[in-house]
Amino acid sequence: MAKYKLEGPKPARMYEVILPKKLGYFGKVQEVLEDLFDEQAIRTIPFVRSSIADRNKDPNFDEDGWVKTLCQASRGYSIYEMDGRFLSRNGPIDERVLVIRFIFHNPDEADVTGTDFLSASVAVVNHLVAHRFAQELGVEEEIWFLEYNQPRLSIWRREPLDLATEAPSDRGAHS
Repeated sequence: MAKYKLEGPKPARMYEVILPKKLGYFGKVQEVLEDLFDEQAIRTIPFVRSSIADRNKDPNFDEDGWVKTLCQASRGYSIYEMDGRFLSRNGPIDERVLVIRFIFHNPDEADVTGTDFLSASVAVVNHLVAHRFAQELGVEEEIWFLEYNQPRLSIWRREPLDLATEAPSDRGAHS
């Protein structure tokens, strides 16, 4: 029988980026989200280039460390759709939107990296995702960036098993 250990609750930050769902956006959405896991792609983003130029004025600035933090801070995202009615300048409109949710937290003590991913989270989502959509899609009146205030995260983490004593039928696909 698998055992789980409770980790938390601990501070977390949660953000959602909300934009109209349009077929023509799928390629850009995929590109922007995949770039979050690629340090070289992150370095090409205009916000990152200008931020590096500003931060390089500080002799203690570690460019590689900062970019690595941006890359590692977002360990994943979830995407879902929402239907709603929204008020525009021309009156109410019905629209389906795409919601991209990010949850950030610092690793537990067993996985100490010394990096504060919570402090990097705003820059990651607001500039590497929401601002990029606004700039690169360039046609929407609004793209929303929503930050949830002081969420707490608890994780039930599976403890490592002794595979030699575990029955084969007890092992799942994610063992």
